[in-house]
Amino acid sequence: MRRWHAPLVWLLVMVACGQGTGCGLLPGASSARTAPTATIPAVRTDFVVAVKARGELEADQASPIAVPRVPTGVLKVKELAPEGSLVEKGDVIMAFDDSQLNIQLANHTATFRASGRQIDGTRIDRGIDADATMTQRAIAEMERDWAAEFQLEDDAIYSQLEILEASLDKSTAEERIIFADVKLLLKGEYYDIDEKILDVEKGQARDKMGRVETSLAQLVLTAPISGMVIYRKNWRGGTTTVGDTLWPGNVVMSIVDPTRTSLKVNVFEKDAAGVEEGAQAEVRIDAYMDRVFSGRVKSVSKLSRPIREGSPVKYFDAVVSLDEGDPGLLKPGMKGEATILVAELPGAVVVPRSAVRGVESRIHVLVDKDGVVRRRLVTLGPGDQVRVSVQEGLDAGERILLGEEPAGLAEFDDPGPEGSSQADMAAGGNS
Repeated sequence: MRRWHAPLVWLLVMVACGQGTGCGLLPGASSARTAPTATIPAVRTDFVVAVKARGELEADQASPIAVPRVPTGVLKVKELAPEGSLVEKGDVIMAFDDSQLNIQLANHTATFRASGRQIDGTRIDRGIDADATMTQRAIAEMERDWAAEFQLEDDAIYSQLEILEASLDKSTAEERIIFADVKLLLKGEYYDIDEKILDVEKGQARDKMGRVETSLAQLVLTAPISGMVIYRKNWRGGTTTVGDTLWPGNVVMSIVDPTRTSLKVNVFEKDAAGVEEGAQAEVRIDAYMDRVFSGRVKSVSKLSRPIREGSPVKYFDAVVSLDEGDPGLLKPGMKGEATILVAELPGAVVVPRSAVRGVESRIHVLVDKDGVVRRRLVTLGPGDQVRVSVQEGLDAGERILLGEEPAGLAEFDDPGPEGSSQADMAAGGNS
């Protein structure tokens, strides 16, 4: 890419005009004025239009490393790879403390085993109660059968009291049988409920054990790609250190490819015209201003946004990809400036922006022809903040005025180019 530098001719002309040499005063102008109106010639030159924008280096390829989404909650950092270190794919870059999780696992395991033992004890008690109840029922059945077989009915032999007692013994035996059946049913339901409760507790303990085991399996993080370790700043402006407690999902660092780097810049809205994808650029990093890196615009945002909330100043995001990276020098987060080539205009007619006047369809310059000053409509082309090209309406060598407009100017020199408008002005920036 050719070097871009602002010619000094305009500065020299202005200095000369300030000293009263090389420039003429308008007819009727007084030499006592503090800011005399000067004339300079429009020049034809090879005009390079470039836009400067500041930004920050970022890696083209980056893999974020986040705290694993473990079901047990927060984790405590035990080991960390140093920031700026180069790692290979599969290297350990972060590890979390497992002591608390191992304690939790031991507690949940104990609860799981205790619940199992309680279930076994409940089943044994259920069997013992059932056997005892069945024995009582069998005895009641024998008593009932005996009372039925030897039932006293002959009132000539037995007294009424003896007959009544025999009948009561039979009824009592039958009631004891019914009671045993009901007891078996109710006791069975009681033990069923008790066992289900213990099964739930055992299942909960099993689930907790599984969650802890899942967490333990994710406590060591390895690099998904080969590259450089770059830490992300937290809301306090610091980075993660050993001993910090982190919530799952928090991004701690990134593994970046240091050989492919881009400068993400903010292009002010008023400078954005002509900044397009593929445009050539030169990048200088603040830490190494004596070195120039070549690159191209990789992307430009479609919409502008304010610098800060409520600010009228807006800018576009653009990404300049460097042709060659330097892992030894360039690191994500470094500040720098990109000079983006907007247009190369060989043999263009160029004037200072301060010479352009008017708005809308009356954009013009003041042309001094043989001592007579008239307005001249012009069509503007690309330009920068200092100079602008003139596509139509002005020839090289014609003298144009700088400074204040004199009173009583003649009308427009001619109708000028059709379609001169604010859109033409926008093509080269603001005047």
